This record gives sequence, C-alpha cells and structure tokens, in this order.
Amino acid sequence: MSSLLHTITAFLLSISLIFSPFASTFITPLGTAHAADAAEANGAADDSVPAEPDDPELRREREIGRKAVKQIEEQMELIADPARIAHLTMIAEKLRYHLERDIPYEVRIIRSDLPNAFCLPGGFIFFTSRMLELLSSDSEIAAVMAHEMVHIDRSHSIKMAAKANRVTLAAIAAILVSGGAMAPIVLAQVAQVAMTSAYSIEFEKEADSVGLDVLIAANYSPTGMVTLMEKFMHEEMKRAPREYGIYMGHPESVDRVQSMSEKLRSLRISLERKTPLQLLRTSIKEDGGKIHLLIDGIEVWGGEQTAHTLEMLEQAQVLLNRDFQMELAPYDLQLEGDGKNQSLLRLKNNVLAKTPLPEGMPDLAAFRGNLLAALARAQAKHPIAKYFR
Repeated sequence: MSSLLHTITAFLLSISLIFSPFASTFITPLGTAHAADAAEANGAADDSVPAEPDDPELRREREIGRKAVKQIEEQMELIADPARIAHLTMIAEKLRYHLERDIPYEVRIIRSDLPNAFCLPGGFIFFTSRMLELLSSDSEIAAVMAHEMVHIDRSHSIKMAAKANRVTLAAIAAILVSGGAMAPIVLAQVAQVAMTSAYSIEFEKEADSVGLDVLIAANYSPTGMVTLMEKFMHEEMKRAPREYGIYMGHPESVDRVQSMSEKLRSLRISLERKTPLQLLRTSIKEDGGKIHLLIDGIEVWGGEQTAHTLEMLEQAQVLLNRDFQMELAPYDLQLEGDGKNQSLLRLKNNVLAKTPLPEGMPDLAAFRGNLLAALARAQAKHPIAKYFR
C-alpha cells in the first residue's frame, strides 16, 4: 500500500476530530489565518484566496470542504510551487466559466508517488506530484481538472453521502455544518468518496461526458481526455486493480476510452493524440551550412542550406503539422512513380514533397522511411492506444 493510501486511511480515522469536543481548534471554520497559511504552503499570495460566494448552499459546501481540507493539510505533505500552482489556477479559471455554478476553485499539490487527483465540496482540487509528472500537456491537465470540477459542480460526493444515509441534500448539509453526533461519520463518507473516487458509475460517466464538453468549450484539445484515460489504463496494468484514485474502476478505463472516443466521433471531432501528448513536433534547424527538418528532435529530411531547400522543408512542415497524426496508417504515406523514378510523396491526399530535389538531398523514399520511423517512435511512447480502429 502506498504512502498516500496510508495517509488517506489515517485521515478517515482521524476526521472525527473535526467535531470532537476535546479538539476545539478543529471546530473553528477555516478562517483568514488558516487560509493564509494554506496559501503560503502552496506558494500563493494572500490575495489569491477567493472571495466567499453569495449562494448560501455553496457557502455551506465550502464550509464542509474546508473541514476536510484542514485535515488533509495536516496529514499530507503539500508542495510549495508558486509557478505551478499559478499555472493550475489559470487552467481552472478557463474551465470554470463553462460549468453550471459560479464556484471559486482552489488547487493544491500533494507529494505522492501515486498518480491521483481528487476534489472536495465547495471547489477544492488536489493533484499529487506523480499525477502532474504523468500528464504531458495543459490539455491533459485540463481533462483531469474538468472531470473533478464536474464532481464539485454537481455536488456528487454530497449526493453520495445523502443516498447512503437516505436523507436529502439539505439534511446532509445541515448535519455536516452543525457539528452534531452524526457529522464525523457523514464527513468521513463525503471525504472517502472524494479521495478514493468511489463515485457511482452514473456520476463518473457524467463527469467524463460533461468534462469533455467543458474541454471543448474552453478550447483545449478534447483528445486530452482520451489520452489521459489511456494512461490510466497503462497504470492499471502496473498496479493492483483496487487502487485508490481517479482511475479506479468506475467504470473501467477501457470502457471510458471507448465512450469518449464514440462521443468525439458523434461530434465529428477527430482523435489527434499528438497534441495532448506533445509528440510528432516539427522544427527546422540550421547547422554548418546544412538545414534539417526534425520531428521530436530527430532529423527526417534535409540538405544544403539553400533557399530552395528551405522552401521545400517549410512546405513539408506545414502539412506535417496539420496531417501527420499518430493515428496515421502507413498507407497514408504514398510514393508515386516507378522504381528509382519516384517523383511524388503524398500525405493522405496532399502532396508532401515532389521532385526535382536539390542536389544532395535524400530521395523521397528515404524521407518516407524516416517519417514512418518517427511515427513508430511516437506511438511507442504511448503504446496503449488503438491507433487504427
């Protein structure tokens, strides 16, 4: 069991202290002093603490969330990284306007070797350090965050606790805020659902589907949701099937990948994994009288540094950036011509390069071979995907 799982267990056992008559410091809601301490621990400025909302229901949810946040901050190691916290907050701000409720979101980072993210009622989102290492781009970060924000926006953890106790949402909120005898039990239920992603299949599917809509509305690559889930599938292969975390089996990641892929197809949005994975990136480099076209830092074509060579490489780069995708099949790169007289290289239906070539420049067959090698290297870095389905 990982250190994070031990910490979660300890947190759930100790959470009753929040309402204990012998721990009056825990009864006090998270005030200005503690909020400033939390902001400092994460490297944020004091003025980064969001103003309280006017909605009384949302204020109650934030009070519930704060009680759990305080315990988490005492049980788990927060990472002070002002730049990264600011970056995560920026992504949250871009997403929040596409959700139903106007919730002030706060993001924190926990040190852990387990890739995980979870949220608490009222707008509190936690990433583990390993999760951030796993993500390749803002699109994948936004995919995680959008999923968690939907759980918060739709009050999923509180609804789960209400269902378990067979009471209304208003009654659950009243129990939690009152600090009565049932409060520690119910708060532990809310926290357990949130921290272990023990949501119902219905709520997980809602978070996936609405989260995808939010990604699209905020102009992030929606394929980031698919590559994220594929990475979770890869992690599932390496870990026990009942690990805690955003990727635990409700529903299984393979089903989630299929569901998100089908939704993108229904919206006529192509799967383009290279953007969220930050792969198949092109560049042109000049070096010692030579000029080279690179993909992911490796040369695929080049020649003497002349205006003609540069023009050919730049034209090829434009088309590669647009159409050279990880989902490409080898037959989408077609040579035309006979034997050594191959005069045209097509990428799908567009001309990528054609003869005559500048003297000393590798022929089109060599260019095609290098492109296929670059494609294979990129796919090998994300082997879990079914690229040609």
